[in-house]
Amino acid sequence: MVIQELQEIVKKRIREKTDHTYLQTHLPNPIVDDNKLLLTISLLLEAKLNERDIIVYATTITLVQIALDTHELVTNDRMQMGSEIDRQLTVLAGDLYSGQYYKLLANVEDIKMLRYLARGIKEVNENKINFYHQNAKNVSQVIDLVKNIESSLIKKLGSYFYLDEWNAFIEEFLFLNRLEIEQNNYIHSNQSKLVDILNDFESDKLEKNMVLDKYRKMTLSQLEKHIQNIPKINEQLKEKVDQLFNINSQQQMYVEEG
Repeated sequence: MVIQELQEIVKKRIREKTDHTYLQTHLPNPIVDDNKLLLTISLLLEAKLNERDIIVYATTITLVQIALDTHELVTNDRMQMGSEIDRQLTVLAGDLYSGQYYKLLANVEDIKMLRYLARGIKEVNENKINFYHQNAKNVSQVIDLVKNIESSLIKKLGSYFYLDEWNAFIEEFLFLNRLEIEQNNYIHSNQSKLVDILNDFESDKLEKNMVLDKYRKMTLSQLEKHIQNIPKINEQLKEKVDQLFNINSQQQMYVEEG
């Protein structure tokens, strides 16, 4: 089965697991990050799992990510401005999605994976607390916090299947993915928590729309180096990396013209 088919099956499973009529009348449907899903499936393929297990584990990891993202919405300024019922439902939705991934792993009796994911969830939440409370003392610490938020879960998956050589690539790939998301958010809404925090540490006080561009260039350089350490990378993931390089070039032109 090709990767695209696996992605569509996982997305279908996610829709089934997160379908709740009442929640959907009050909250937006959960969003699947296609790049994280592609990376997850790529790791599982590298681990030589069969199609059934790939679908189960990829669905599980994606549900964990959705649950964490949903709970994070409660700390978002826009959510704080919303109604109390919306906040309560958002917490309940996150709990619902969490319960779904526990059920999936319980069905395959994979207690060891539950332990790995529990550690990953703990790391993500600890780093989110430090990020949102702005406990970082310098830019390097900010970047490390964001990298851990984005990559801890999938790195735990890699460690579970003894694929630690992927870790550096996973960090840079997902950090670049986060930078692209933040850049798009900033372009469309003129708001980005990451832009604000990074800008606070900039000694030369770059224009806000250029802050992410600076760190994107640095990340692309690291990504190009770390991709060489992966023995075999599938074509779909390689194409996605190339696409991120192209997006960077286009956005750099946009920033320069702006």
